[in-house]
Amino acid sequence: MQPDPVSLGRALRGPVFYCCLPTPGRVETDARYHSRDLMTSNDQPAIASGQTSANQRAFAIALLLVGAVCAGMGQTIVFSVLPPLAREIGMSEMQVGLIFMTSAMCWVFFGPRWGRLSDSAGRKRFIVIGLIGFVASMALFGGVIKLGLAGILSGAPLYVALLMTRSLYGVFGSASPPAAQAYIADRTSAVDRTAGIASFSAAFGFGAMLGPGFGAAAAVIGPVAPFFAIAGLAAVMGIAVFLRLPERTKPTRRDNRAKLKVTDKRLAPLLVFSIVFGVLHAIPIQTIAFYMIDRLNLTPEEAPQLVGIGLMCAAMASLVSQLVIVQRLRLAPRLLMRIAPVLIVLGHALIWTNSHLGPIIFGMLIAGFGAGLAIPGVTAAASLAVASDEQGAAIGLTNAAGASGFILSPLIGFNLYDIAPQAPFIFTMVLAGALWFFAMTNRAISKAQPGTIADAPAEAVNEPASTPYQ
Repeated sequence: MQPDPVSLGRALRGPVFYCCLPTPGRVETDARYHSRDLMTSNDQPAIASGQTSANQRAFAIALLLVGAVCAGMGQTIVFSVLPPLAREIGMSEMQVGLIFMTSAMCWVFFGPRWGRLSDSAGRKRFIVIGLIGFVASMALFGGVIKLGLAGILSGAPLYVALLMTRSLYGVFGSASPPAAQAYIADRTSAVDRTAGIASFSAAFGFGAMLGPGFGAAAAVIGPVAPFFAIAGLAAVMGIAVFLRLPERTKPTRRDNRAKLKVTDKRLAPLLVFSIVFGVLHAIPIQTIAFYMIDRLNLTPEEAPQLVGIGLMCAAMASLVSQLVIVQRLRLAPRLLMRIAPVLIVLGHALIWTNSHLGPIIFGMLIAGFGAGLAIPGVTAAASLAVASDEQGAAIGLTNAAGASGFILSPLIGFNLYDIAPQAPFIFTMVLAGALWFFAMTNRAISKAQPGTIADAPAEAVNEPASTPYQ
């Protein structure tokens, strides 16, 4: 039985989230293939119709994707709005970078732990915890900046308050992504895993594309209004997930399984790739606003608008690559991981060699296209490499490895920026070339495709990991 794509699209109440979903596979009518979230306490199917089950599954995934949209909006709002505000309150480029670095350190430490907990205690509670952390961090961060602009806080107390409020995102906000991606991985087959993971990345990219425009609109109210606006939107989503995301059966505990480690030979090369790509991704994001201000001689009023346009273009390219290349062409993770570094080289070369707005934005677009391939590629490769009761831990480690780029990038990027504004992009070009060579020669990455990695066993959950995406 083939589910009607139009019906699925209507179930999501809009075309955007239908596009973010993988192409639906075969819907099984046998009771054992129904989602564990649609089972009664007596383990009898609550919904007899396969189409109804598919619609409810699509609605659940849509909730997660809207949450990812909020997170993406929050990221680009911070990166486009904070640099000019930081200069107004007397902060240097390095101080801004250290704020991001501190939050990333918290993310790296706590993210894998949240993901591992979601393997044994269910996904939903950690998705909600992450959204609460996101809301608190954005609202308090905006409030502290408002106090700084008003002169109520200044100097060391202001900076410490900014560090602490942004770190809330790393400590608690890191709970959502591994739990949400593992929720999706639980419900996809090995063949559909990359497309399933890419749906989350695509939603995040869609939010990143909307973020600067949303921030610019909110900034009409006041310079820090974007932080409060996105916090309010995320709060609504947190309530919706808490009330409507179905998860009535927790995974079976597997106390005899050793804790997944970063040295695990299945994951170690993928984590190396993720760390290096995290640096490649973070350095431009953290320096591009200052780069455009200095290279294009932008005023503080012009900077958020033009930087926002560049970030929107990069996010749009990332979204297109995930929806078209990843979703429709169904390329193996290894190919995505090999193509992405080449696009980074090309994009950063354009940024480095030009001092005009058009080529710089086009370079950001090309690099964004590469990021849209690499992130779901390495996350899906990690998901495919482990068992079904290790999904949260593996994805949490992969996300943490990527976030570690935001720890290293301020130390590298801003020190290079002090030498010359172009220096960070020359460095990332060389590093991307090295990452391409690693991806071409590493055996674990060469095996990162569904045909060479066995589908994960399903004994850890009531719903088999090989259940087709519904």
